[in-house]
Amino acid sequence: MDSYSFIAKFSYPGLFILLILGGLGVPFFPEDLILIACGMLISFGIIKPLPAIIISYFGLIISDFMLYYAGKKFGRKIVTNHRFQRILSPAKFLILERKFIRHSTIIMLLGRLLVGFRAQVFIIAGITKVPLIKFLTIDAFGSAVVLTVMVTAGYIGGKFLESIKQGMLYMEYAVGLIIVCAIILGIIYFSYKYMTKTNNIQK
Repeated sequence: MDSYSFIAKFSYPGLFILLILGGLGVPFFPEDLILIACGMLISFGIIKPLPAIIISYFGLIISDFMLYYAGKKFGRKIVTNHRFQRILSPAKFLILERKFIRHSTIIMLLGRLLVGFRAQVFIIAGITKVPLIKFLTIDAFGSAVVLTVMVTAGYIGGKFLESIKQGMLYMEYAVGLIIVCAIILGIIYFSYKYMTKTNNIQK
């Protein structure tokens, strides 16, 4: 079952669960695609805009906080933990740590906006003990931007697909009408030919 069908089936809880899994770096559940699917489901009328957006926003914030908390709780030991090696290797940690100490604000903001960079940045934010208020403020802003862009893109895409579907439906009606008209004209034509031939024979 893909992200789209999972959200459609389980509605708001499904949306929340997938965003948490995607935020924690679980394969096959990228956050951006889940948010785009959310926008499409809103455009189709399967889920309502306000609860979907609120749930999505808190899903993003909570998953980011979980990564931040893991970094803060386990510190540098997390880099050698095999569970986090796929997200943040020791080599990546050393590179990012040097830059993070000097430019933590801009890196955290970019981390929320750039795909494939988020989990690493949030773990480092916890390891380097960025103040919680600072982290939540930056993350809240970045999450709002990502949510707005992705859900809007999904909504526009959904409306576009609907218009194509509607256009195809109209085309089917038009083709059907042409076929019916062609059959009627054919019947009239052959009836006329038959009557003309009959009249000629009688003469």
